[in-house]
Amino acid sequence: MLGFREDAEWHKACRLSGNERASALADCRNRIRQVETSHLAVQWLRALQALSLPPSERWAVRSSATNEDATQTSFAGLYRTQLGVALSEIDSALKDLWASLWEERVVNYAAHQSLQTPPRMAVVIQPMVDAQSAGVAYSIHPVTGRSNQVTINAVPGLAASLVDGTVKPDQYVVEVTREGKPIRVCKRILAHHSQRLMVSKEGLCTERFDDATHIQSLLTDAQLFSLAQTTKHIEQAFGHPIDLEWAFDARQLWLVQARPITTVRPSSNLTNDDCEWSRTNFKETLPELPSLLSLSFLERFMDNHILSHYRRLGCRIPDGLSSVRVLKGRPYLNVTLFHILVAQLHGNPSLNAEQMGGEPLQTIPQVQPLNRAAFVRACWMMWGEIRRVERSGPRVFQEMKNLAAAYRREHILHLSVEELMPELDKLGPWLEGRDVTFGIVGGVGQCLQIFSQFLPRWLGSDWRSLLNAALQGQGTIISAQQILRLAELTDIARDEPAAGTFFTSEPWIASRFREALADTTFLRTFDSYLEDYGHRAVGESDVMSPRLAENPESILAIVRIQLISDSPSQKSILLRQGSERIAALAQIKERIGRRYHRWIIFMWCYRRLCRFFALREANRHHLMHYSTAIRSLLIRLGELLVERSLLDQVDDVFFLTINDRADLLAGSTRDWKAVIKSRRTERERNGVVEVPDTIRDWETASEPSVTSDKSEGNGILSGTPISVGTVVGPVRVVRSVADWSKVRPGEILVVPVIDPGLAPLFGLAGGLIAEMGGTLSHGAIIAREYGLPTIANVEGATAQLADGQRIMVDAGSGTICIEPPPRP
Repeated sequence: MLGFREDAEWHKACRLSGNERASALADCRNRIRQVETSHLAVQWLRALQALSLPPSERWAVRSSATNEDATQTSFAGLYRTQLGVALSEIDSALKDLWASLWEERVVNYAAHQSLQTPPRMAVVIQPMVDAQSAGVAYSIHPVTGRSNQVTINAVPGLAASLVDGTVKPDQYVVEVTREGKPIRVCKRILAHHSQRLMVSKEGLCTERFDDATHIQSLLTDAQLFSLAQTTKHIEQAFGHPIDLEWAFDARQLWLVQARPITTVRPSSNLTNDDCEWSRTNFKETLPELPSLLSLSFLERFMDNHILSHYRRLGCRIPDGLSSVRVLKGRPYLNVTLFHILVAQLHGNPSLNAEQMGGEPLQTIPQVQPLNRAAFVRACWMMWGEIRRVERSGPRVFQEMKNLAAAYRREHILHLSVEELMPELDKLGPWLEGRDVTFGIVGGVGQCLQIFSQFLPRWLGSDWRSLLNAALQGQGTIISAQQILRLAELTDIARDEPAAGTFFTSEPWIASRFREALADTTFLRTFDSYLEDYGHRAVGESDVMSPRLAENPESILAIVRIQLISDSPSQKSILLRQGSERIAALAQIKERIGRRYHRWIIFMWCYRRLCRFFALREANRHHLMHYSTAIRSLLIRLGELLVERSLLDQVDDVFFLTINDRADLLAGSTRDWKAVIKSRRTERERNGVVEVPDTIRDWETASEPSVTSDKSEGNGILSGTPISVGTVVGPVRVVRSVADWSKVRPGEILVVPVIDPGLAPLFGLAGGLIAEMGGTLSHGAIIAREYGLPTIANVEGATAQLADGQRIMVDAGSGTICIEPPPRP
């Protein structure tokens, strides 16, 4: 520039300060605006006319300085951009952008960054886009640095109002794979928009919205996916994270400019927020709202009895990941973590959802499996654990049963608070070395891995149905035997006049059963049943859940219904189970044919799987003896604390965590009554909040969402086959024990989960549908053993199906047909 020495003027301004610097810079800007540029105007005018745009076209004049958008220094927002410029105004806009190099804020920023070289300014002239929406996309999360999340901010019309901060944008987060392929929109926060900035023939103008349109999403999922994928492609081309200015007009996506992100470091380390979480497994054996005490125990149990085994096998658990998380009082299992652990052991993690229930993992993490030597070592250790379980299981189960007997109420009434506490403290370490859960799950998983590898080729696509049919009626599943015991009680009531009279009397008063049935065979058999199964319950993994023995009338009601309805006898049930099992095994043998080595492999795995299924249910059955012993001690402790005025009511003790209980008895002066009152209030609030069964974005997990049902249209629902059979009957939705008395023979039970505590109802049911559950869930094993047609993982079943509605359940294919109502 003639007569203007940039280097000298820049260094002069940098040496000055205050008003002297401001005056020198103002002089530089004035001199720049007076420069003659007609020779340059000829060139840019010729170039713009070559675009063949109409004379009324409006233009964007944008800065592109040599020190702008660098990796270490961005100079963001310091230089000027002019939008909606007419062709005749471009010369003035060019000089204005050049002059913006000499703003005081630019020199101050450069001095702060210790930049000695004066910048140069190029100017970009672009045709204006008639933007429907525009904004900024970040190739990594701008706060957390997560590289698997593209964050998008959008405003209606042009993005100038977003850049200057005068408008609140819609915010979206798109989850992507390592290759940059979009998976899902995991966050969508919509802002209130009352107007948009747009370009017209006269320049920039503001258009106001009608009330009906100001709250809708600015971008479709297709646009978000396209923008996210493009942002990741540009990041790969640049070799570092970027933020991208973009705009959508009515036809396509336009890219305005890209800058490096300099303030956040990208992170590929998994955090709990990156993981997917499911209520599966926990929802099956815990009540909808577990007690605070059980939640505190659950976290310890998972770490001490599950994750510790994986660590011992050599698995690496990423730092910062936990196995359990709680939302609105409900516990969630980290399914991403268990995918990682199974994959490290060279297993097939895709089977996790089928076996445990819930939805398949959507975002698959990258996993480094154990090397050969470590894997061989892990296999040897796992084999040893499985063998230990087979040998020691029966002994451990008997010890658990003895423990419950030792802590019966009549045996602990004499203990004081100071004597009860050591007994409770002993029960935690007591389980160490006796818990056989991990080895049993390993034995079951070993067999199912082999079956999933070979049986599709040996038996065909319906191999699961055949295997499920072959697994029923073993007679070794202790949890299923109680169904037969109830059938036995019904048979006795049919044959014994006193029992028959009691159960058929009207009105029937269940609470008088001991008086009415004194000295009967039925009562002695019923007491034997309670001795063996009275410690079981719905939601039984929570020590707060009442046991069946505390409400025997609920079981007697089932016996009464079976008696009045003339339900099948114990003998007929056993005959049905046996014949169906034998038929399934015969069909499997026929399909395998003369390949005898295949039959040998099948039978080895089949017998082994049957043994471990029996061990799995025996383990749960006897762990509930352990749980009952703890419950007995806690209830007595609660009674004594009420006597000391430390608690208001006995079950307050379940609202204390393990650490709370220790603090209270150590003499803490905390107002425990007020604490428990607050926790009860919170529990009541949580009780009216619906939460999803699967969480992929923890931040938005408690926001209202639409349930995605597995409907195929035409009244067809689908899920995971658990136990084969086809049945037609009316629906009975069972959400709690309060619904048990409504169940009638032949009804198809529709439940949130297959809680093993529902087993007494299976003898009445014609079929079973569950919203959540897997092939290895405890309730599924019981239903399969009994031969009850069962389908699990039918999302929204309790909402879509109503009492009395007739449906057909085809548990072999996992489909449910909702029959139309009959014509009047």
